[in-house]
Amino acid sequence: MDSTKIRWVITGASGWFGRTALWEYESLYGPDALRSDVVACASSAKLIDFGSPHGPIQAVGLEALEHIHSASGLIHLAFLTRDRVGEIGLGRYIEINRAITACIAALLQHNPAVPIITTSSGAAAVLDGQTPDLHGNPYATLKQEEEALWRHSGVSRMAAVFRVYAASGRFIKDPRLFALSDFLCKANAGQPIEVRSQRPVIRSYVHVGTMVRLFWAMLREPLPSGFLQVDACMETFSLLELARIISRQWGLPEPQFAIDQSLEADRYEADSAPFLDLLDRYGVEATDLQEQLRETASGLA
Repeated sequence: MDSTKIRWVITGASGWFGRTALWEYESLYGPDALRSDVVACASSAKLIDFGSPHGPIQAVGLEALEHIHSASGLIHLAFLTRDRVGEIGLGRYIEINRAITACIAALLQHNPAVPIITTSSGAAAVLDGQTPDLHGNPYATLKQEEEALWRHSGVSRMAAVFRVYAASGRFIKDPRLFALSDFLCKANAGQPIEVRSQRPVIRSYVHVGTMVRLFWAMLREPLPSGFLQVDACMETFSLLELARIISRQWGLPEPQFAIDQSLEADRYEADSAPFLDLLDRYGVEATDLQEQLRETASGLA
């Protein structure tokens, strides 16, 4: 690898957010620019199919990052999600995620002023001001550990952390994990949507495509050195409201539900204003909700 030609590095390139970032960069700047400007990094060297008509992109493994000493910017998206704990065990889950974080920290040491943009989780916000709990909530605790590192690194660079609560967009994951994808699978099949929760559920959503377009714009024009933490959200809905919006858009009957409004709501939400202000600052147009839903549904068809 000729490190003198490296412009942008993206980790987690084979995941939902990473593949979206590749798609959006190619859409913005073209296939040649993607392949010359971006080093895509995954858990191992592989070809990543991100739906491009120009074919897949070759990714390097994490071990290749130690040889990069002249990057211009980093988007860090690599992290094992909480559903992997049951698959690989808690000890291994902690070990792998901490190894990923250490690898990125070393890359930042080799590239002293390079700006970093990374995603965290609304789950980390739940632990704000509380005692870390690696065994009870390993995902949120490890995300907070990462945030602390990037906060420290912001002394010499722009270090921007975006906490994601819920998301829409192409490449969305298994419908068993996300209410939105479950609703859209039903819509694609022409079936009535069922909201299964008995209590009100409130979620703040971000469109991943819009979010990563902002990331690319911020790397090209970084903010002054310092740590920035933003809740990545564009709209907040109850799941019943979301089910009704989808049902109307797909011409389906009223969703099925048995929600007891007297129960305390399950809230996982944040203030959208700071994120929307950043979109305005960088001239990034937010994808409207109907298009978000169509795009997300097309990836599930």
